[in-house]
Amino acid sequence: MGWLRHFTVWLPNTEALWHELLLLRELRADQWAAQTIDPLILAESLLLTVQDASASPEFCAAFSAAAPLHRLEERIEALLTSPEPPYQCNRWLLSGLLAALIPLVTVLLHS
Repeated sequence: MGWLRHFTVWLPNTEALWHELLLLRELRADQWAAQTIDPLILAESLLLTVQDASASPEFCAAFSAAAPLHRLEERIEALLTSPEPPYQCNRWLLSGLLAALIPLVTVLLHS
C-alpha cells in the first residue's frame, strides 16, 4: 500500500487519507489484540513502548516521530472505552434490497 501512496501523492488530501487509513488499521489491530489481552494492560504497554521509542533514537520500531500524538490518544481511548456490539443484519433491510434488485434481474431475462 506504500507504493499506492507514492503514486497518488498528487491527489488532494492524500496525506490526510493516508493518516486516517493508518489510524484505522492501528485501531483494528488494537481491538484484535484486546480480545486476548486486558485492554488496560495493552493501553499501558502501548504508552510505555512509545515513550521508550522516543527516548532512544537508535530504537528501530514502527513508531514514527512524525505521527501526531492525537493518534496515540485515540488508540488508548478506543482501548479503554467499551467495545461496540457487533453489527447485526436487519432482515427487513435485506428484503428491501432484494426487492429493489428484482427489476434489474428481470431486465437480464428479457431477450
